[in-house]
Amino acid sequence: MAHSGFWFGRDVEILFSGWPVNYGHFHLFLALLLVFMLSALAQMYSMTPMTTPKMVPKSIIQHAALHGFRTLIAYLVLLCVITFNVGVIITVLLGHVAGYLALTLYIKYYCPAPVASTAVDDVKA
Repeated sequence: MAHSGFWFGRDVEILFSGWPVNYGHFHLFLALLLVFMLSALAQMYSMTPMTTPKMVPKSIIQHAALHGFRTLIAYLVLLCVITFNVGVIITVLLGHVAGYLALTLYIKYYCPAPVASTAVDDVKA
């Protein structure tokens, strides 16, 4: 029977019938790790731009495929959340926080900032 409210417990089925309930603690850990990774990936994909100013038809098809993959990841995270298990929901939230933090730190420290031109550079001597 499906739960209609939030609940704590180890007997949760995530994404597949019987998994990880029938397999023990290690599979529960793997399932929660999968949920964490999916939610972090969903958060990182939601922060990246999907389009560029000039897109050729081949690039539009690639972006459409990427959008489909992004939607698939988001729906898988949604399916994990509707188990209403508090442990799974906390794992999803932690995954979203980790994904946001990872991409924000990557952008801040590893992506070069565009160099702004100054008025002195624009003046020809």
